[in-house]
Amino acid sequence: MMQRFQLALLLSITIIFQHEKNLVIALLHQNGIMLPKGRDFTSSASCVTLFGKRMKFQPPSRLVSKTVYIQVQEDGDDAWKTMDVLELLQRGGVGVVPTDTGYGFVTPLDSKTGLERLLRIKGLHQCKKPMSLLCSDLSTINTYCYGISKHLFKILKKNLPGSYTFILPAKATLPNGILFDSKGYKHSWKRQTLGVRIPDDPVLRYLQDDLLENMPLLVSSLPLDEDEGKQLLNCGVDEDASWCKEVDFIIDAGERPFDGSTVFDITTDEPELVREGLGQVELLI
Repeated sequence: MMQRFQLALLLSITIIFQHEKNLVIALLHQNGIMLPKGRDFTSSASCVTLFGKRMKFQPPSRLVSKTVYIQVQEDGDDAWKTMDVLELLQRGGVGVVPTDTGYGFVTPLDSKTGLERLLRIKGLHQCKKPMSLLCSDLSTINTYCYGISKHLFKILKKNLPGSYTFILPAKATLPNGILFDSKGYKHSWKRQTLGVRIPDDPVLRYLQDDLLENMPLLVSSLPLDEDEGKQLLNCGVDEDASWCKEVDFIIDAGERPFDGSTVFDITTDEPELVREGLGQVELLI
């Protein structure tokens, strides 16, 4: 009798789960998010991206009551204004900064809370999302990556700063990443590779090199606005828009290209083109 009851209970739970799963799939389709055919959306093999949607478990609270909005000139002549975000980043905050390939969310590399907030703001879970690292110099890259031969060192030196992301083997010194499962719980994971960047952007270079004293920053690009076809920083006008209430600060340096960086895999001694972006595909050697 007990076995029949347990079997009936298990069957009921299975039916309820399947019903809720179908409701979620229908909701995703209504919002224009199509799931890959033949793949279960609960699988951790691929990211489930729900940008602009709230996840079951909310990110940790931001550090400010109102987003700090800073507007500077495109050429960085008044980049000193960015000193207002210095304390926020030192406390592990999350903000938006300009780069030479578009705007991006950033948080300090050693801020676990900041990384958790960043992932939840973008609605990324059920996947191991590899964030790129914004560095100030080759010494910082060497701190978190290995396998840099003399040949690769020359390539990095001649092409950085620039609109490139170089993928290298990660050292044990690199902090673990965070993975959110289907229930919203977080787990840590060890990265084997790391994408590194030294953007050639005057505002970012002043902020990271001079004010932050070479602090490495994790970065993830802002999404493109579907209607405008570009990245929008309208938080100064409408603080309720999209992700504006989730970040601690925004540095608006005017128009920036948003075609992304050119990505090379240099885990071997010969660079392999992964993605073509704003950087030339012919590297300086």
